[in-house]
Amino acid sequence: MTDIHDIQPPVSIGIDAPWLVPVLLALAAVVILAAGWWFWKKRKKNRAIETIVPELPPEMTAMRALDQIADVRRLDGKTFYFRLSAILRQYVLGRFAVGAPEMTTEEFLPCIDRLKIDKSLAHCLKNLCRAMDPVKFGSETAVEKQMESDLTFAREFVRKTTQQVSKEDDKEHGEQSAIVPMIDKRSKKQILNLK
Repeated sequence: MTDIHDIQPPVSIGIDAPWLVPVLLALAAVVILAAGWWFWKKRKKNRAIETIVPELPPEMTAMRALDQIADVRRLDGKTFYFRLSAILRQYVLGRFAVGAPEMTTEEFLPCIDRLKIDKSLAHCLKNLCRAMDPVKFGSETAVEKQMESDLTFAREFVRKTTQQVSKEDDKEHGEQSAIVPMIDKRSKKQILNLK
């Protein structure tokens, strides 16, 4: 019986290397780290640079806005007075911390009396506020000369209230700098002895 042979043992198919699993795990870790690094660099590059723009003083903001509506010929009365009213109310909010933009004219008029401004200036501002409403909300038309006059008043109002506030600040700082603590000779000697 030479032609009958015993069954052969099973033959392994594929790779049976004990080092394959750690190599695949290390390769996966390298790929994950490379993808993370690439994503971080791309995100860092695309991230918008935030710039902090200092807020302009209310008088500068108001003057710039008034310059934008300076050509009264190209604006109709309704648009002009809506913008003029918004500019003045925003200026009053920034300068005097009065919530004028959210107020109606009837709510705003009593607040004008409480502002620390010249009485004649307050009276003119109240008259302007009353005169703007019929044009803004009614059918009254605006005359170009009156629009120019109101624009001039708005500029004067901003200029005068800015000067008035700066004078008050100068007075406050002047009084504070005039106060000098008195030190007598004995306390001066004590201070010198402490050194």
